[in-house]
Amino acid sequence: MENQQDMDLDALNKEHAQEQKVPTNNSFEQEVVIENTTATTHESLVPSSEESTTDAEQPFDETIFDTYNKEELVQAMEVCAKESDVVKIKKQVSLLRSRFLHLLKESKDNALQMFLTEGGKEEDFKYQPDDLDKRFDEAFGFYKANKNRYIELLEKEKEENLQKKLALLDELKELVDSEQTLKQIYDKFNEIQNQWKEIGAVPQAKTNELWQNYHFYVEKFFNKVKMNRELRDLDMKKNLEQKLNLCEKAEALLLESSIMESFKLLQQYHQEWKEIGPVEEDKKEELWNRFKMISDQINQKRKEHYEQIAKEQEDNYQAKLALCEQIEALLKEDYKSSLKTLNETETKVSALFDLWKTIGPAPKQQNDEIWQRFHQSLDKFYEDKQELYKKNKEEKVNNYNLKINLCLQAEAIAERTDWKKATADLLQLQQEWKKIGSVSKKQSEQLWLRFRKACDDFFAAKSEYFKNFAEQTVENVEKRKAVIQKAKDFVVGSDHKESIEALKEIQREWAEIGYTTPEEKAKLQHEFDEIINQHFATLKTSIGEENLNEKLLNLKETGDKSALVSLKKKYQKEIEAKTKDLCNLENNMRIFERMKNSEMLRPFEEKINQMKKEIAKWQNKLISVEKELKEMPDTPKDKETEEK
Repeated sequence: MENQQDMDLDALNKEHAQEQKVPTNNSFEQEVVIENTTATTHESLVPSSEESTTDAEQPFDETIFDTYNKEELVQAMEVCAKESDVVKIKKQVSLLRSRFLHLLKESKDNALQMFLTEGGKEEDFKYQPDDLDKRFDEAFGFYKANKNRYIELLEKEKEENLQKKLALLDELKELVDSEQTLKQIYDKFNEIQNQWKEIGAVPQAKTNELWQNYHFYVEKFFNKVKMNRELRDLDMKKNLEQKLNLCEKAEALLLESSIMESFKLLQQYHQEWKEIGPVEEDKKEELWNRFKMISDQINQKRKEHYEQIAKEQEDNYQAKLALCEQIEALLKEDYKSSLKTLNETETKVSALFDLWKTIGPAPKQQNDEIWQRFHQSLDKFYEDKQELYKKNKEEKVNNYNLKINLCLQAEAIAERTDWKKATADLLQLQQEWKKIGSVSKKQSEQLWLRFRKACDDFFAAKSEYFKNFAEQTVENVEKRKAVIQKAKDFVVGSDHKESIEALKEIQREWAEIGYTTPEEKAKLQHEFDEIINQHFATLKTSIGEENLNEKLLNLKETGDKSALVSLKKKYQKEIEAKTKDLCNLENNMRIFERMKNSEMLRPFEEKINQMKKEIAKWQNKLISVEKELKEMPDTPKDKETEEK
């Protein structure tokens, strides 16, 4: 656009020069117009001020604040707010505010989620800013106030500059119409030119119009003044010196290390070149080519500089693309199986992120896109990490409860004295303890000490008990022998119930005696059981005889001889069955006698003896019934029954 304006201005000046030019042989007047017009066209060699300002900005890493927390962002904003040059910090403030708003949204979302978790309703939620939020708003407000003041002052200064230049135009117009001496007019003209150069920028909308008016009156001045050759030569000599000086200053820019600084100064020199008057015709093209060549070299360096930046940014993009692929491949692995694998993956992710931060920006159109891709992977990993830590925390709480339960069971076992069963139970608890996962580090040691103490207490008590085990075993044998002797001395009395209770008490006393070796206990137990069984058999016989005598007495009184006959047959069948069983046992015992297996004979001997005793009891009962039958007189009905 600036180039187009220069071309329009050039055409206007030429047109105006033709209108103002009076036919004359004065070559000086013609040269002045041509020189002035040529100088105007040089503006097209340098980009506009808007373009140069944009190009001159140094590349800025837009991801620099992406790792800052709220505290760091507030501190950075407070530092920026103190900077008086608001243009210098404009980009930083924009990035700071964008990052802070992102974190503020996360804070609001987290606060809302917590509010909803606690039972609140979304429409009732109100976010309460914290101190960092307030500090950031204050610092940003301070920056905005500074920015507004800067803009106001800048616009005010431009307006003032406009008024100054308008006043100079009025002076230039008056000078064109002045009737003063040539020297006075020329001195005043130089003064106006110098003042015009020193005045800064004006509002953009007025720039073109102002510049056209200025050139219009300058040309009118040269047309009107008609300076003499000496004065013209003097002026052209001065212009030549000034343009030579600009060429030398421009050549010095080739040694300037900063491309941006050299380009900025080149713009300034071009502006100065435009405002310098004409030179001799034979020097004009030479000087301009020299100045243009330098400008072309600086522009070429600038172009190469931006091409290098573009190449570096493309390399950065490829490097960041590779990092995205690496982190995405890393997150496809099973890193959530345990905290160990998670921590190992986090180390790798952190290393990739650290490497990312060392890489410069990518091309502007791709920089945000590639960062979002990498940042998405970071967010996924840390969301998974948070979820796993939450799950791990729940597992640790469950493990804590399980271990507390094992501690309670172990403490209960520590009080027991059934050593064999208790030991097995405690060992089982220890196996269960090993299978339970970890708890928090703070609780782990405390729980283990509690469980270990219960185990140690039990085994200490068990060890103490078995220190005197041999003595206790001997003592228990003596106790059992004493109970056996007590059982031998016991005599079944006439009161059957009292005798039964006495025998039960002896059995309870036997059961309460402690450990005895298996061999000793088996021998004593057998002896004890035989004695107790004999007493109960005696009781049973006594009770049976009493019952039989009572029954026989009742039948005798009623004279029911048929009932006695039925009872006799019953006893005979019982004796017959028992005798048959006895024969089978005796036959079996003879088989084992031939095998000479004494261990197998003992049970048969005991059963045979027991069965003989039972047969003897039934025979005694049968004798009693037959005796009663002989003494009871027969009735016709009884004879009929016997015949049948």
